Amino acid sequence: MGQARMIGAPIILAHELPFAIGEAEFIPATREVIFDGERTVIEPRVMQFLVALRHAQGAVVGKDDLAILCWEGRIVGDDAVNRVVSRARAVADKHAGGQFRVETITKVGYRLMANDRKAAPVEDAIEGDLALPVGRRQLVIGGGALVLVGAGALAWTASRNDSTPREARLLIDGARKTLREGDLDSAGNAIGTLRRATALAPGNAEAWGLLALAYRIAVMDSTAQERPDLQARALAAMNHAFALEAYQADALAAQVRAIPMYRNWQAFEAACQADLRRHPHHPEIMVILACMLQEVGRLRDALQLYQQILPAMPLSADVLTGHAFVLWDLGMFEEADAAIDRAFQLLPRNLSLWNTKAWYLLYNGRAREALAMFLDKDGHPLGGEDLDYRLSVMMAKAVATGDRSLIRETVEALVHTAESGNGFVVNGAAFAAFVGDFDQAFRLLNAFYFNRGFRLPDIYFNRAYSGFGGERHTAFLFSRAMSPMRRDPRFGELTREIGLDDYWAKTDTRSLVVG
Repeated sequence: MGQARMIGAPIILAHELPFAIGEAEFIPATREVIFDGERTVIEPRVMQFLVALRHAQGAVVGKDDLAILCWEGRIVGDDAVNRVVSRARAVADKHAGGQFRVETITKVGYRLMANDRKAAPVEDAIEGDLALPVGRRQLVIGGGALVLVGAGALAWTASRNDSTPREARLLIDGARKTLREGDLDSAGNAIGTLRRATALAPGNAEAWGLLALAYRIAVMDSTAQERPDLQARALAAMNHAFALEAYQADALAAQVRAIPMYRNWQAFEAACQADLRRHPHHPEIMVILACMLQEVGRLRDALQLYQQILPAMPLSADVLTGHAFVLWDLGMFEEADAAIDRAFQLLPRNLSLWNTKAWYLLYNGRAREALAMFLDKDGHPLGGEDLDYRLSVMMAKAVATGDRSLIRETVEALVHTAESGNGFVVNGAAFAAFVGDFDQAFRLLNAFYFNRGFRLPDIYFNRAYSGFGGERHTAFLFSRAMSPMRRDPRFGELTREIGLDDYWAKTDTRSLVVG
C-alpha cells in the first residue's frame, strides 16, 4: 500500500498515474472514468478533487487544502467547492457504478469512501510516491522560531543527469548563476541560455525546471501584453520538468510563484512549506517564503531564512535587499548599516540596492546623503534612467531641512502624483507616515488596497514598470518608516480589513509580528 502524499503543490493531472476505486478506473491525464466498458470525460476540477481525496487514503481533506490542491492556492468560496463536490457525487452515481461516495465532515472537509470497504483503496501502482503524512497545522509555521532546514550549512544541490552533454551542463550552471545574481534582465538572459540547454539535453529535468522558473521571474517585469505568453511558456516548461522528474525543485519554485499571495498568505505559506519538505535546502524556494513572511510582518522569521540563503546566493539583489530591509525594520541598525554597505559595494549600480541605500539614508537620519544620491545623475542606477527623481529630491530636502512648509508641499505633491501609479502610493504613504501626517497616509492606503477616494491604474512608476502595477504588497506596512502610524487605531482597522488579522489568528503567529 502506498503512503499518503503530503498536501502541498497543486495537482497536475498530466502527472497523475491511473488508479482504481473498486471496479471503476480513473485516468487523470485524460480526465476519463471507465466503468463497465463505458468511458466518460469529467471536468478537470472534479478529477483534481477526486485525486486529492484518493491520495488521502480515506483521511479527511480540508477546504483550505483543497484550495491549494485544486485551485492553485486561490481564495475559493463555498459555492465553488460545493459545486465540485456535487458533481463528484454525480460521477460516483452515474459514471462509476456507485463504487464510492464522498462524505462531508461538517466544518472540517471531505473524504472518499468505497461502498464495499471501510475506506477508499489506494492502489500500489505508484511505487516510491514521495510522501509523508502530515496534518494541516504541521504545514504552518507557528509558535517559536522558524525551522525549515537542518542545523547544517545550506547545501542544496540540484539533481544531475550524468548523460547531460557538457555544453548543456555549462549552460544550465551558467543560467542558475545568472538567476541567482538577479541583476538587470537576468531572467531574459537565462531564458535564452536555458532554451539552448533544453535543445541539447531534452531529457534533463533541471534545465526544464530552471527554464520554468526563469519564465515566472520574467512575468514580474513584463507588460500586460507580454504576460500571457510568458505564463504559458512557464507552465509548459514546468510540465516538461515534472514529466521527467516528479517534484523537480526548480519547477516547484516556479509553480509556487504562480500562486496569488495577497490575501492568500496561509495557502501560499503551506505550499512553500510542502515544497521545502521535499527540498529542505533549496534557496529559490526559501527566498519565496522569506518574501511572503515579510508581507505578513514576520520579520524575525524572514531574517532567519535570509541568513541561511546568503551563502548560496551572495550576489542576489533580491536576497541582499530583503536581508538589509529586515535588519533595518527590526531596528538592528548596526547590522543594517554593515549589510547595506556590503551589498552596495558588491552591486553599486543595481536599481533595487541603490534604492535601498537611498531610502535607508533618507529615513535613518542621513537625509543629506540621500539627497546627494538623488542629485548625482551620473551615479543613478542601471534601469532607472527613465525614472523622475524630482519627487525624491523634494522628499530628501524636506526631511533634511525639517521645513514644515516644504514637508506639507511634498506630502501634497506625493498625494497628487499617487493617482499616476502604485509605486507613488507606497512612497507617499511611507513619507506621510514618517513626517506624522497620518490622515494623508491612510488616505493613500485606502486607495491602494480598496480603491477608495481614487482608483489606481495598472502602473507602478511608469509604463516601463507596468508589470508591477497590479500587485498589492503589504511588507512596507511593517517598515521602519511606517512605524509611527502603527500605533494609530486606524492601522488595526486596516490590517483587519486587508485580512492580515485573519491570517495571524489562523496561523497563531500574531506574537511573531513586528510591532
